[in-house]
Amino acid sequence: MRTFFGSTSMAFLGLGHLVASSTVPLQPRQGNALQNCTTGFFDTAIGSINTELKRTAKLARGSPYTPATEPSNDPLYGGQAVLYYAQFLDAPDICGVRINVTDNIAFELYLPSRTKWNRRFLTIGNGGFDGNTSRYDMFSRAVHNWATMSTNTGHDVSGLAWAQNQKDLQIDWAWRVMNVSLPYAKAIVKAYYEGVPKRADYYSGCSTGGRQGIRQIEADPTSFDAMLIGSPAWGVKSAMPILSRIGWLAETYGFQNTPTDPDVTVRVAAHVFNKCNELDGSTTDLVIRDIPKCYDLFRNSSTNEALWNGTNTSISQRRAFLTIIEEFKTPPENTTYAGDGFDITSIADMTVGGFLQDSVQNGGFTQQFAQYFLNKPGLVWDNDVHGKWLLGNASDGDNDVRANASPALLNTLYKGKVIMYTGTADGWVSSHGTRRAFDLAGGTSNDRLAYFEIPSMSHCVLLGSALAYNPPWYIGGTGLGLVYPNSVIYMPNNTRLVDPKHDALMALVDWHEGNNAPERLTATAFNVTSFGPSTLQIVKQRPICRAPKVQTLVRMDVDVNTEAAWDCR
Repeated sequence: MRTFFGSTSMAFLGLGHLVASSTVPLQPRQGNALQNCTTGFFDTAIGSINTELKRTAKLARGSPYTPATEPSNDPLYGGQAVLYYAQFLDAPDICGVRINVTDNIAFELYLPSRTKWNRRFLTIGNGGFDGNTSRYDMFSRAVHNWATMSTNTGHDVSGLAWAQNQKDLQIDWAWRVMNVSLPYAKAIVKAYYEGVPKRADYYSGCSTGGRQGIRQIEADPTSFDAMLIGSPAWGVKSAMPILSRIGWLAETYGFQNTPTDPDVTVRVAAHVFNKCNELDGSTTDLVIRDIPKCYDLFRNSSTNEALWNGTNTSISQRRAFLTIIEEFKTPPENTTYAGDGFDITSIADMTVGGFLQDSVQNGGFTQQFAQYFLNKPGLVWDNDVHGKWLLGNASDGDNDVRANASPALLNTLYKGKVIMYTGTADGWVSSHGTRRAFDLAGGTSNDRLAYFEIPSMSHCVLLGSALAYNPPWYIGGTGLGLVYPNSVIYMPNNTRLVDPKHDALMALVDWHEGNNAPERLTATAFNVTSFGPSTLQIVKQRPICRAPKVQTLVRMDVDVNTEAAWDCR
């Protein structure tokens, strides 16, 4: 039997401090702000949880780092690079600690000082199949005085090769690391802030992070008092095969960017957005609200040269695109989630690369799923065998791993409040699938559940060709700052929008602690051509409405890029 109470090691950050030292203790600055951020304190705290956990901690300190200068042998990560980076500001009163529960299971905590702590604990989910603590999101909340935690999902590498013939590691990623880490993390937080009562335990996660949160409710329904769930990838055993199928269609019919035609998918995305924007009749903001009408415009249109004029696309490429959008409107046999289909504007998200370039030949993301997770290298991807084999085997494989989450538990088992959201242009986790998760969780009849759709937002963030349209999208969810790479923008702290109106996490706090149910949020778009706190500017704002109400243009006498032009009806 596998044990989770073996040796444990720790490493510390004074936030922005990463050079290892096993002999020099991390000294508190600014008075006693870090008086508990010492090797001895955490050794004692861990020992009080389990006396077997006695391995000497490593301390880490040094200069701030950025993705460009991050050493590949980061001592906090066992020699592995990480996906999520924070270009750490000088935050001397935040203590960072990494706890290795086993040889592979680890989590990190960012802890503000006792005098600043807002008495809330926030667990933050992860992304995809990668093993990385979500440092960026942890830090962006820690500077607002949250105690934050994130796991490594059981491994410290990106990609999927770690999963090959490693059922234990697959189970760790699926649910076990979160369930094992939470009791330790909560106990450490309690010890660190001894004598300061905690208000509540919160959760925030998108994509895999959304699935992790729901899956944890199955393991322990008392884990969180309230949850913020974005685009949850709750049906792994059907989502991955269907994304693989999209990759096969793109490759087979030439609907993928190539050296000779490097931007065909981007051209199609731009064309769809421009044509569908015309259907709105009232604005030219490239935020598509009437998606069914947009879908009807392009349906069965592959030979309509007038409609496709200017795209320089073949009938075969158009058919591939329309098949991708059309094929999964009716759920295929054995699917439980992704068969709900993609909205037509999802093409903007698919242009990021991903499965539109996915194939056996180039070793893409979903091909790796078949190779490493299902142990089927060299799978022949034909129109019939490929999809059916993956669907069946992904379902069989999940019988052991149990990665799938059940949204219905948010209604039947979980008693806390939940805000769920998705982007209608999500090209990775179908927005239809998120809507069905909402319905399975009780829909509008569940008064503890609030659901919001963000028009034209892509998967969890704003990516791909959707960047050019820059719809109002920011609501403070997990990962929503990563759209600004290589910048010094720290979402949400540099937006100054940390309140229940603009920030879904703060709306959740207001709902749980103040019983003020959120009926609308204000989504924000920023200038995306220049970066930094001095140049970050709000350029659009718009209400995001709690279902069943929808975003409605009500005034033409004011700027449509302001919230005053819109209402929820």
